Amino acid sequence: MLDNSLAPLLDRIRVISDEAALNAFVASLCDIFDVTQSAFFVMQPDGQVRVYGTFPQKWIDEYFTNGLDRHDPVVLACYNSYLPVDWQDLDWSGRQAQIIYQFALEHGLGPNGYTVPIRGPRGQYAALSLCGGGSAADWREKWAGEMSNLMTICQFLNARILEIDPSLCSEPRRALSPREIDAMSFLARGMSRAQIAVKLDISEHTLRAYIESARRKLDATNTTHAVAKAISHGFILV
Repeated sequence: MLDNSLAPLLDRIRVISDEAALNAFVASLCDIFDVTQSAFFVMQPDGQVRVYGTFPQKWIDEYFTNGLDRHDPVVLACYNSYLPVDWQDLDWSGRQAQIIYQFALEHGLGPNGYTVPIRGPRGQYAALSLCGGGSAADWREKWAGEMSNLMTICQFLNARILEIDPSLCSEPRRALSPREIDAMSFLARGMSRAQIAVKLDISEHTLRAYIESARRKLDATNTTHAVAKAISHGFILV
């Protein structure tokens, strides 16, 4: 838990000079907040994700290689919120969600989790996740008292990494068309392509063309990246 003032902690963030120091600081959040695992995710302009902290490398490799981020209830919830997301508030009943949750547990992530979405300038996107054990009630009570502190830390941490590496920000591309905005908006809400096609009264082939066009305009490497950039640039609201 944090002591009386955030100032000493924010001073530590201000002097972070490289990725090794950033990694060490994110790892130290485990002791500061009394959790078992911590990770700071930073999406690069090319769609790749940097991960700092204590999440196991095996989980990181398999999670992104297998595209689990496209179906993760935590990621989908963060698209729809500027406030932290408590994992216990999410719907884990679906088959894909269950696979993701069990995969996390196998690597020591959970059973409780708390993720703070971070939106930086010009489409930059990041998130901080903390995991731990204990009862769901105790976990919820912990973050009720720490949310403002954690959000402040996240904003300072994100600002610092952008100072260290300004290339993490990219310029927005051309504005999206109305149909591209519709497609991105429904994807951000967790709808499947089949559901979106029915909603828009178009074929899945046509929908795929809209999604690919939006992805190119946003200079995104995949659909997840495109949705994140569309939200950050203000092209869509969710």
